[in-house]
Amino acid sequence: MSVEVVGQGVLRRFPLRVWQRQQQYTNDLIREFQLLTLGDQTLRHGVPGRLLDVAADFVVKYGTYSEAIMAEREAALARGEIAIDATIPLLSNTPELVGSVRTLLGEVDAFCRQGALLTLSVPGDVAALREWTMTEMLRQYQGQDPEPWQGELD
Repeated sequence: MSVEVVGQGVLRRFPLRVWQRQQQYTNDLIREFQLLTLGDQTLRHGVPGRLLDVAADFVVKYGTYSEAIMAEREAALARGEIAIDATIPLLSNTPELVGSVRTLLGEVDAFCRQGALLTLSVPGDVAALREWTMTEMLRQYQGQDPEPWQGELD
């Protein structure tokens, strides 16, 4: 299935410092899952392996979009901004993409709550940003106006 950009969304009052924490949490989690699957091949077929596979697939399919999004956010941080109206492409598969990511992240969160990792469960502000971002993608894909982030900026 070919993925096309069908519109552009805006994440109003997007909290850059919370996003930085989200990026760090995600990087730490992926690194730990990589180590886990090296040490225990059975985990390759469980939640850690699925997350790693989805992350690798995401880079292949959406890397160009992700690079532009990250560049916009990192430039704003370099200017000293703490929040921006961040643009995001709305893709033809947005509902399916958000649905599958939500499901997988729920499984990852449950796996992390089991306590067998150095990386703890997702921090509340990071979870809130993640959910708000996915909700906004779906809302705007359906033609609704953007709703600004209501959480803390720092």
